[in-house]
Amino acid sequence: MANIYLVRHCESEGNACRRTQAQTDALVTTKGYLQNEMLRRRFRDIPIDSIYSSDAFRSIMTVEPIAKERGLPIRVRIHLREVTTGVWEDMAWGNIAKEYPKESKDWDEHPWANTTPGASTFQQVADRLLFGLRRIAREVGDGNALCVSHSCTIKAGLCAMMGRPMSDVKVVGHGDNTSVSLIHVDREGNFSVEYMNDGSHLPPELRRAWSGVAGADINMAVDPVDLDKESEVLEELARAHARQTEGAEVPFDGAEWLARARELTAYNPDYLAVCRLKGRPVGFVWMENEEETPEDCGHVRTMFVLPELQGKGYTEQLFGYAAHVFRYQGKRVLTVSVPRLPEDRRVVERFTFTPMRGFRDRMALELFSPPCPYPILA
Repeated sequence: MANIYLVRHCESEGNACRRTQAQTDALVTTKGYLQNEMLRRRFRDIPIDSIYSSDAFRSIMTVEPIAKERGLPIRVRIHLREVTTGVWEDMAWGNIAKEYPKESKDWDEHPWANTTPGASTFQQVADRLLFGLRRIAREVGDGNALCVSHSCTIKAGLCAMMGRPMSDVKVVGHGDNTSVSLIHVDREGNFSVEYMNDGSHLPPELRRAWSGVAGADINMAVDPVDLDKESEVLEELARAHARQTEGAEVPFDGAEWLARARELTAYNPDYLAVCRLKGRPVGFVWMENEEETPEDCGHVRTMFVLPELQGKGYTEQLFGYAAHVFRYQGKRVLTVSVPRLPEDRRVVERFTFTPMRGFRDRMALELFSPPCPYPILA
């Protein structure tokens, strides 16, 4: 009988920024790398004969510490990939709810019957996973395999293994990033689940910020600002930002600020965006190109949400918007100023920013993960 430890990948950019990065390759967060170390410690005394992963960077990074420690190759299998989300891919969940209200409501209520154009169903992905795990079980025989996959794929697969309908995926749920399920596969290809979604190796600070399954109430829609209609809203948000950064005693010239905003949006309309939570404007992001930095760098000057939302994971959604825009412009590096305020520092520390060489007051982050270095097999 083969023993398969099925692991959800570590925290990635899509998890932190509330974006549908299912097939899109995304960065791993600082928290994600710490989770990987906890996973390595969990398996320290457990024999592992073979290691498998999907071809996603976040999955490979999850298992790489264990593979290096044991001198085992990482075998990449496409059957471990996440579901496909079709036209939603790399969209913010808040924007999906706004632009695809019916399909978004369907996803919230019965995700197993996804109707998004171009997306796969949970039954399809479960069939794919079980086929792949049976193949892995034949390869390891009576040994132990460690397999890294993705949340929707795992919970759909668990339902299928236990003979439960796909409508039970909301009951099965998904564990924290790097949570583990232990599955036994006999020689006839029958599955039994010993335990599932166990994240006991993670200390509280490395568990997910959102309790349970994240709901629509935490998702912000982020859209380029329309200054002809939203100048007053934007000015109030900019004023709130100025109060926090400069102090209430420093005068704020709203007209001058809006004039610079118009110059920015005339240069690139995507470089100034407003975020809304449940329809209410709660923050903005200001992006720009700096003459003194290389052409492949994009700079985020401001990521601001109202003080009552700070420290709760909302500013990361503005980071996700900026990273998305810069990538599609061909930028390879995102830069920010060395943070002075606690919220800015928290967001920079959540991602793997490093000091920018040659610029004392800048931090930089590579926007693209490296391509999969291993053969990709079915």
